[in-house]
Amino acid sequence: MRPLPGLGVKPRSWPGNTFDPNPTGHLPQARRDLSVFSVISSVQAALSRSSKAVLATTLALASVLTVAVASAPAANAATSTQRLGALAVAKAQYGDPYRYGAAGPNAFDCSGLTSYSFRMKGVTIPRTADGQRKNLRAVAKANRQRGDLILFVNSYGRAYHAAIYAGDNTIVHVSKPGTTVRRSTIWTSRYVVRRP
Repeated sequence: MRPLPGLGVKPRSWPGNTFDPNPTGHLPQARRDLSVFSVISSVQAALSRSSKAVLATTLALASVLTVAVASAPAANAATSTQRLGALAVAKAQYGDPYRYGAAGPNAFDCSGLTSYSFRMKGVTIPRTADGQRKNLRAVAKANRQRGDLILFVNSYGRAYHAAIYAGDNTIVHVSKPGTTVRRSTIWTSRYVVRRP
């Protein structure tokens, strides 16, 4: 087996393995950051001191524009009917097992369940919990509606678990190995609401 491009890491392989070298979406960002850093370093080395000030200003402006674009709401916004439909799709998966990196139709991880449910209703959302947190429209907890995403966050604000709001302070989700898709009461106040 050959190494993954740019990383020098060989994926593990065994018969029947459906290895996904990047189930959480973290590696492309690392590769992108590395390639941007390499280009910037090469350009800086070639420029004179006066040109470096122009480059620094340009890079600062580019980072502001990147943040603005990355935090913009998704263009593929779901209607309330599609959100309720996605909730119904998630409920139809009750009893399906958790499997890391799985996105249906017979096994799921948390964000695999949310992305699958919306995809079945014609709405594309990011695949990872933190991608959903970053790229979907923020909604106040007091304004959450059935079909909204509940994204549980750590102390740094990164999402580590995704679920679909089912009303009455409950969610439809799947959380860890040995569990199945089920309805649960929200157990903490450390979450954010996003509306696809």
